[in-house]
Amino acid sequence: MTLPAPLSEHDLHGWVDGQLDATRAEEVAAALRASPDDAARAAAYRTQNDALREAFDPWLAEPLPAALVEAATRPEARTSADWLRYGGWAAMLVVGIALGSALGWGLRDLTLQQSGVPTTFAREAAFTHALYAVDQRRPVEVAAGDEQSLVTWLTKRTGRHAFAPDLSSAGYHLVGGRLVAGNAKPTALLMYENADKERLTLQWRPLAPGTEETAFRYDVENGVGVFYWIEDACTYAISGTIDRAKLLAVARLVYGQLVVADAALK
Repeated sequence: MTLPAPLSEHDLHGWVDGQLDATRAEEVAAALRASPDDAARAAAYRTQNDALREAFDPWLAEPLPAALVEAATRPEARTSADWLRYGGWAAMLVVGIALGSALGWGLRDLTLQQSGVPTTFAREAAFTHALYAVDQRRPVEVAAGDEQSLVTWLTKRTGRHAFAPDLSSAGYHLVGGRLVAGNAKPTALLMYENADKERLTLQWRPLAPGTEETAFRYDVENGVGVFYWIEDACTYAISGTIDRAKLLAVARLVYGQLVVADAALK
């Protein structure tokens, strides 16, 4: 049986998660060998799965607290003294959950980042770029042909005025955009492409008022270069697999146009 190309999301996720029957799995594997783009998408999904397992599987393996096991015994087997004791445990449990949640959230970013799950904006931007830049079927939700609707939609969803920089002088044209999930607030994404089908993504997310501004910084994550900065309580990242000098030139072009656009609004 010959599968249509590209494969559906159901095919890819089912194959990566091992949920397909043997016949279908072999058909999908054959289609992936014939389609580098779909194979790259499947690899990106598998990388995300591995990162999540490494981060959370150790927590799932931890034994249940003895107090919770004891509290789950049959009610009729308990005496009145037991109920008083369990009431005390319940109160302690509520306080413990509250304290644990506060402490756990504070340590969350450190734990996840050490486990390979993106928590910083630069890492999120790199992972998101890797996920969508290889997608030939639906890399964006709103195409460039409807740019005004795209800008209006991203403005409403992020709460910050959206602007699509013109990167034609650098050889890139707008493909479109989408909204992506982040560790805190929704993130806006615009995708650009050049004549060689190389893609760049510009992502931004509003921050709390008064956030300290940051000059250009550079990072690399799994082969994806990212220039990122903070300006006027908003964090930005331009990501791609082109060399650092070219990516910096695009980042400066984006920055200059964003400054002009923001100034026009004031």
